[in-house]
Amino acid sequence: MEFKTFDDLLDTIGVGRWTLFMFSSYILWALQIPYFSMGGAFYNPKVDHWCHVPELQNSSWTEEQKLNYSIPWEDRGGQLQRSQCRAFVRDYEQVANQEWSPAFMTTPEEASNLETRSCSEWDYDTSTFNSTVTMEWDLVCDRASMSPFFQSFYFFGIAVGEPLFGVLSDKYGRRMVLITSAVGFVVTATSSALVPLYSLVLAGRFILGMIHSIIGPAYIQGIEVTPKKYRTVIGLLSTVPFAITGMLFGTWAYFIRDWRTLQLVCTVPITFLLLQIPFLDESPRWLILQGRLKEAARTLKRGARWQGVTIPPHDELMNLLQSFERQNNQPLRVEEYTAEEQRGFLSKVWRELTALVRTPTLRRITIGLFGCWFCVGLTYWGMSLSGTTYTNDPFLYMIMSSLMEVPGYTGFTPVVSRFGRRSVLAFNFSVCAAAILMILATPASYTWMVFTLALVGKLFITGSYGILYLTTSELFPTCVRSRGLSLSSVMARLGSIVSPFIIKVLANSYYWAPSVAFGACAALGSGFALVIPESGNKPLADTVEELEKIYNRSRSSSAGSIEIKGLIQPSAKSDSGASNAV
Repeated sequence: MEFKTFDDLLDTIGVGRWTLFMFSSYILWALQIPYFSMGGAFYNPKVDHWCHVPELQNSSWTEEQKLNYSIPWEDRGGQLQRSQCRAFVRDYEQVANQEWSPAFMTTPEEASNLETRSCSEWDYDTSTFNSTVTMEWDLVCDRASMSPFFQSFYFFGIAVGEPLFGVLSDKYGRRMVLITSAVGFVVTATSSALVPLYSLVLAGRFILGMIHSIIGPAYIQGIEVTPKKYRTVIGLLSTVPFAITGMLFGTWAYFIRDWRTLQLVCTVPITFLLLQIPFLDESPRWLILQGRLKEAARTLKRGARWQGVTIPPHDELMNLLQSFERQNNQPLRVEEYTAEEQRGFLSKVWRELTALVRTPTLRRITIGLFGCWFCVGLTYWGMSLSGTTYTNDPFLYMIMSSLMEVPGYTGFTPVVSRFGRRSVLAFNFSVCAAAILMILATPASYTWMVFTLALVGKLFITGSYGILYLTTSELFPTCVRSRGLSLSSVMARLGSIVSPFIIKVLANSYYWAPSVAFGACAALGSGFALVIPESGNKPLADTVEELEKIYNRSRSSSAGSIEIKGLIQPSAKSDSGASNAV
């Protein structure tokens, strides 16, 4: 058999135990990460609270009687609710040892004439959660703005880690980065569940967010040894472990209501990654690229032996690997800068910064995709973390919303093939927006309807997330594809960073704020989706000139003079999975 490319050799090795083992790092990380990426749902959920009145602590009164006597009502976003930050100024010691009497009932007229004071201590509703981050450090009232940072710091860490881990895994190899990340994760996850200071918890969340980005190199390690014809299936199935973990998270949280204990229990799966370390192989494709051909040969022989197939003998295999190395190390084609552009460093930097908006078509694609990514990041994570907003059972909400991710990522594949990326993406955003905004018109007593509408919104925004990965990789030309994907991901992270503040801060003053924000953002995403061109059944562009010819034929005659100066990479029509969506 003739082996023209490394993929031909992989076709001979096929799919089997070794392929699964090489993918096991990704699977194990996918079974670990959601316990922390969605940690805000159970480690630091929204909980009701009110002023602590120590004089009434040992009173025989019921909790409702204590609240009636000590806590005023207030208008919060159009709803009358107990104040969370103020209490009546009264002589509580005088009545603390008395039996409750209707005479102690605070009437609305009396309440309007009573003086109130701010709180220094709080009591919390422990009917759902026994202990949370907010409870432990009193992140309420004047300190309420500090609570969302628990989740946002994690997303900050992802934004920093995504480009960093990409560089590290390319330079030092997938195996080394995977091993270092596993050790760092278990140390940070364990210590951040035990530390006594909120600032140290936030530092731990930031580091865990950075390590979250290891999911990219782990996926790449597996996909690099997968034969080409199986990569699409692998990409579609890659999201299933995330959904499974989300459902498990809701189950564990139901039985463990203390945030520290829950986080320690959810750290246990990382031990399987540590046990895998001695047996973990380096990606043979990366080894070839680095010129480490003997190591690559040993790895490939082991893979063939595990899967019971025969590959060329050692000498022939080494010759093949040398030819593959020469193919991968072809010099990059460099466009010449004009004499004027070579004069200053700032000119080159400016061209790099404006590369994605240099031409009309590229500008249209960039604006549309960046808008879509921001909207999908804010809405997806907002709906994922809103268990206490849309239902009284956040555990069932987590289980069901995670279940929605399976059809959300895989179910739209035939629809996209039939109707195209652009129209299905706009449709998904629109349905999501309609479902979330309909919650505002649904009576609060119709809890099942609110719950169902929230799940519908989660289903369609998840579908939008998966389609965006495919569309982004298709629309950006090869010369800026990696840059475009990275910056698109940053836009999604910006949206995800904002979402906890909507859930934890705005919702305290306006109960309808999350539905309005997430619904409006999804509707805006639908508009951005209509800005981008349809990429279905179109060739992948390698240069900006090709992009203009494909998507802006009316300008094709003048497109030849418009090019991005810099390194133009050889075509990298990579198989894109939705593995980074969560």
